[in-house]
Amino acid sequence: MKYKWKPVTAVILSSFILFSSPMNVFASGNTISTIEDEMVHNTEGGEETAAGQETETGEREAEQENTGESGEDGSDIFWPSGPSVVAESGIVMEVSTGTILYSKNMHARYYPASITKIMTALLAMENCELDEMVTVPHEAVYMDDKGSHIALDEGEELTVEDCLYGMMLASANDAAYALAVHVGGTIENFADMMNKRAKELGCQDSNFVNPHGLPDERHVSSAYDMALITREALKHEIFRTVSKTVYYEIQPTDKQPDLIPMSNHHKMLCSGKYHYDGVFAGKTGYTVVAKNTLVTCAARDDMELICVTMKTEGRQVYVDTASLFDFCFDNFKKVDIGTSEAAEIQVPVKAADGTEKVETVPVQMAEDGFVIIPSRVNFSELKPQLLLAAEAERGETGTLEYTYGTHQVGQASINLPDFLKVKEEPAETETETESQPAKEEKDGKAGFHWWYIPLGILAAAVIVTGAVMLVRRQIWKYRWRKRRRSGRTRDYSGGRRPRR
Repeated sequence: MKYKWKPVTAVILSSFILFSSPMNVFASGNTISTIEDEMVHNTEGGEETAAGQETETGEREAEQENTGESGEDGSDIFWPSGPSVVAESGIVMEVSTGTILYSKNMHARYYPASITKIMTALLAMENCELDEMVTVPHEAVYMDDKGSHIALDEGEELTVEDCLYGMMLASANDAAYALAVHVGGTIENFADMMNKRAKELGCQDSNFVNPHGLPDERHVSSAYDMALITREALKHEIFRTVSKTVYYEIQPTDKQPDLIPMSNHHKMLCSGKYHYDGVFAGKTGYTVVAKNTLVTCAARDDMELICVTMKTEGRQVYVDTASLFDFCFDNFKKVDIGTSEAAEIQVPVKAADGTEKVETVPVQMAEDGFVIIPSRVNFSELKPQLLLAAEAERGETGTLEYTYGTHQVGQASINLPDFLKVKEEPAETETETESQPAKEEKDGKAGFHWWYIPLGILAAAVIVTGAVMLVRRQIWKYRWRKRRRSGRTRDYSGGRRPRR
């Protein structure tokens, strides 16, 4: 009798253990997932970026004016030395390659004055149609320090194209203001657009706060940045057309009955003492604090150059620019890579992750490419390097970049051989039902499978049924034994006690 409940107890304990085990598995899976989530969160939260940016004019270390200094290996010995200029900062950049032929303090920050309007023109060309109508706002007409302007009236309407002519020829601050509001909605939004676009172009030193360049201690740029911005603007034919125009008239309208004539302020474009053959675009700038700033573009022998000078006194700005153009056109040449390079070369191949390996690569030009090198230098003296994009972005081409000493002198896009192309994996056929790992990752339930639920229910049902059957069997056996004992007692009590 004392052992009759042991099977029942064993069944109940076994059921409890079986029921608790799946729950522990589920709970541990959730715990692991929670810990992993917390680790990711903490890792992301721990990353910090430090953006150190200079804020004062000329803080960067000035480059030496003499660009002919050699590197440690003497490889720059044939790079020509530039002329002496009065400008505190200057650069000459070739348009098609971006090669820097001359520099003086090119990263030093200065007030750009009205050459700022090249960036304003660039954003307008990228975001507007030329025939869009611009309404002149109140603030454009009644600025505190209006500077140069074309006497626009509040509410007057003119086209985007007319605004470009007003900015680039007459350096009209009212036209620049109106155009900026038309493009950006507000001056603040437009300034944000200017700074964002500057970073996209690779500018390192600029901070724009207005569209016209009127004095503001926060509004700064560098010769290098202005050359990059001008190089991008030259990709638009309308910029070339407007910039080389000597005279233009804005025609009368219903809201403005007067003809607005204007002449180009850039004296190297116009006939006269400072005219320079080959100049086809540019922009002047001047404020008391910025002094004279100047951007000038000139072409000779299929080579286009951008010259930027900053902080110069008076007409000396044109003298410096002419001197720099003469130096560069006389001492550098433009060489076609396609006709100069061998059909096959051994070249260091540099991947996006920084790994480098020398390979034998056929040179098949995807598009025209050029280098700008000193006149005395042969193409064979240049060092090529093949640059590959990241695998996810790599297409059929790579960039063959050339250096001479420490100078980057040009590049070309070439067709990649098969062994350098990224092999495309066969596309997997998508089914209506998501794959199990992807679904688990998407739902954030790694370690838990949907079939646990029916399996658990089935197991529980089996266990409960078995337990019930065992309990019933024990009860039946107990009752059977009880009836049997009761029967024996009746037999003893109903019979006669035997006589002695």
